[in-house]
Amino acid sequence: MDTLSFEHVFVYYDSSPALLDVNFRLTHPFLVVLIGPNGAGKTTLLKVILGLVKLKRGKVSVFGLNPFINSYEVRRIVGYVPQLIHVDENVPLRVKEIIAMGLLSRRRPPRILFKRDKEKIGEYLELLEIKDLVDKTFRELSGGEKQKVLIARALVRRPRLLLLDEPFSMLDFESKSEIADLMIKLMKDFKMSIIIASHELSPCIQYDPTVILLNKRIYAIGKAEKVLTETNLRKTYPGITRLKELVIASEDHV
Repeated sequence: MDTLSFEHVFVYYDSSPALLDVNFRLTHPFLVVLIGPNGAGKTTLLKVILGLVKLKRGKVSVFGLNPFINSYEVRRIVGYVPQLIHVDENVPLRVKEIIAMGLLSRRRPPRILFKRDKEKIGEYLELLEIKDLVDKTFRELSGGEKQKVLIARALVRRPRLLLLDEPFSMLDFESKSEIADLMIKLMKDFKMSIIIASHELSPCIQYDPTVILLNKRIYAIGKAEKVLTETNLRKTYPGITRLKELVIASEDHV
C-alpha cells in the first residue's frame, strides 16, 4: 500500500491558488525533500497531509486513511515540526516541558506523565543529544538546539511519518548537517518516512533523497540528478540566471 498519495489535489485560499493538480505516490519508508520558491505551496502541502487545509477538489490518502475524515487517526501517526519563526519563544517553558507536550497535547485532563512517558522522553533526549538542555527555556537555546527540541516533541509519539517545515532555516551548515544526519538515522533505524519542506537540498544530498520540485504544481519528482535540470528549474523558479556552467535559481516570486 502507498504510504502517501495525492490525486488531482487543488487548494485555494479565497480565489488564490495554492496547489494545482498535485499528483504523486510514495511508498514507505522514504526520505523526500520538497523544494521550491517562497509561496510555492510547500507548507500548504504539509498541512493537507494533516487535514488542516481543505481541498477544492482531489483525494489524499495517508497510510490508507483520509486525513479529513480520519483526522484523529492520521495525527496519531504523523508528526509535524513547524518553522522556528512560528514558535512563540516568550512562553517560559523548559525543554522537558516542551517535549512532554508532544504526549500530553493528545490527552484529556488531567494531563499526567506516567513512568513510561518519562522513559520515552529520556530515549529521545539521548537520541538527539540534548539531555543537558532539559531545564533550559526555549529562548536560551541555539538555533540547532531549538530545532532538535521541536523534533523531539514530534518524535515522542513515535510517528510513522514525520513532516518538517524549513528545518534548516536560520541554522549554520554544521547544524543543518546534524539535522540531516538525524533524519536518515530515523528512516533507517525506526523505519520512519520523512518529508522535509526546504529552500535548500545540500544538507541532504549525500543521502540521495527523492526530490519534489513544487511551485503550486509539481514540475518534477525523482532523484536529484534527474530532477535538477535547467529545464525543470526554469519551470519551478520564476527567475533563473545562467553564468557559464552555473545555474542560479531566484527566490523572488509573484
